[in-house]
Amino acid sequence: MTCGKRIRQAREEQRFTQEQLAERLDVSRQAVSKWEADLSRPTREKLDRLSEILNIPPEEWTRLNAEAAAAARPTDAARPWKIATAVLAAVCAVLAAALAVSLRSAPEEEPDGPPPVSQDFPAEPAGPVEPGPDGAPDAPADPVFPDTLPVTFRRDFDFGDWPLGEYDPAEVPFLEDGEKVMENELWCGWFPDGTRLSLVKARAAWDQTAARFHIYLLWAPPVETAGGEMDCRILYRIGEDYAGDDCGDPEAAAFTNVLGHDGFRITLSHADSFYRDSAYIIQRPDGTPAIMTMSGETGREADVDDDGVLEIVSFNRYLPGWEIIDTAGGAEGSFVYTLDYAGLNLPGGVSLDFDPERGGFVVVDGDNAAVCRYALQDGRIVRLPLTDFSALDYPDAAATKITFITDLETLSDGLDPDEILPYTASVRITHRQQACLALQELYNITGLKVEACYCTANEYGVLFSLLPDGFNQRSFFSLDFNARYGNMDNIPSLHIVWQELDSDWSPLSLADAVRPDHGVTEAGAAMLWYYDRMKIFNAGAASRVSGGDPSCAGQGEIWLENGDLYNCFLEETEYGPVLTAVTGPYPDGVLNH
Repeated sequence: MTCGKRIRQAREEQRFTQEQLAERLDVSRQAVSKWEADLSRPTREKLDRLSEILNIPPEEWTRLNAEAAAAARPTDAARPWKIATAVLAAVCAVLAAALAVSLRSAPEEEPDGPPPVSQDFPAEPAGPVEPGPDGAPDAPADPVFPDTLPVTFRRDFDFGDWPLGEYDPAEVPFLEDGEKVMENELWCGWFPDGTRLSLVKARAAWDQTAARFHIYLLWAPPVETAGGEMDCRILYRIGEDYAGDDCGDPEAAAFTNVLGHDGFRITLSHADSFYRDSAYIIQRPDGTPAIMTMSGETGREADVDDDGVLEIVSFNRYLPGWEIIDTAGGAEGSFVYTLDYAGLNLPGGVSLDFDPERGGFVVVDGDNAAVCRYALQDGRIVRLPLTDFSALDYPDAAATKITFITDLETLSDGLDPDEILPYTASVRITHRQQACLALQELYNITGLKVEACYCTANEYGVLFSLLPDGFNQRSFFSLDFNARYGNMDNIPSLHIVWQELDSDWSPLSLADAVRPDHGVTEAGAAMLWYYDRMKIFNAGAASRVSGGDPSCAGQGEIWLENGDLYNCFLEETEYGPVLTAVTGPYPDGVLNH
């Protein structure tokens, strides 16, 4: 069992949600999620706190660490499936080197045949599709965009642990002198546990008079584990024959949520002759750093497949075209998709641009206004409505399977859930995106991730049920938006139905969502506890709370510093006061609805 699996097991035994555990540890929910997925590791201090909160003996961490160290590969390993025998190790090393050389010399080459299609493997990308008219036949002036764009792909089996090779420590003459390392640093950064990364430039050991340098990426374990000294080691020679004065020093920046990892991106200057520009550095479960992947020049991150996780996109000027690095759950390595710029079939006067701020791949006109958007889906680049929201706005609800019911009188406006709503021109949003935003709000408040549900929507908001015909009497959650999210200009409201209060069909359990050890013992505290979690409703700092007698259910009020008012309704339970409804904000405290 890994450290992450043990944390998750103990958390579920204690009936904590990830958010509740994160609050007690004073960390983000994302941090807990990454611990449980073994994508990052708690510090020693956090491990001690986890032992206290989850009743895990402290010595168990030592045992799990020993198991992880025994299972970890050597630093020069290039394949996770290599069998631990000398003969096969040599064979795998040769194959890894051959693969690296082939990828460097001819990145545009494709596999001999398409991969098998399976649940964990993207389907073979389609070739160019002849465009069809988007509008009516009598509207020839409207631009016509292809339904899909031409892409090819290859596999990168080194993803997650790029082969590093072995380096003679003498290549960096001052490696053992911590002060000189710091004097020669171009950049340094730290992982949360104190592991240190740095970039230094050093002349070749055999020619100290050379005018050009090599660039080395160094790392050092936390000083408390290295006897108080900075124990530097060479991780990777990231650039060769580098003329820093001519083309500028490398750049480094932290990244989060890139293909499921946090870490640092090291970017070389474009004037450098090294064949790759950016290295993405992450941590293994044992704390040692590794290169997750390499990207081409102008590498940037964006959610180009709307899954709530950032992919890596770079432009290859030699193709020319964009390369997209993506992963699939359960599939080994990564998928590198190439979008052939020369093969695009776009109308005149427009061009394809990659803009992370506008959702990734967008078609822009002569005024640089986005008129169409494309996204990566099932190995294809497909045309989607141009909206102002993506899965990054609702990361915990993006995977929910939502079935829309569009034929309900009054409750449904009958619109396609993926059609941009016509209610306002200021916000581009679909009913599906509204539903995902609402479910994200539900997660923020309760910690519940809904796996599947039914939804109906109209110009005011969305309504959720576990049954296809249960919206009138068996809706467990509803949320009315305001004009900011593409609806009529109404006062927003939400309504929650809890299992123990009103229904046996609701997935919302008070025992899981509200815990007395959160300190929510009074109605006023309960209202503020919920308000802090309502990202859509939270419109400013709260100044005072009134109403809501601690000993009984009733109506309460939250007043904001700007004078706005929220109406809340609470019910008393054995776990303390719980929220059932909220309406607002009412500007200047005037109840006009």
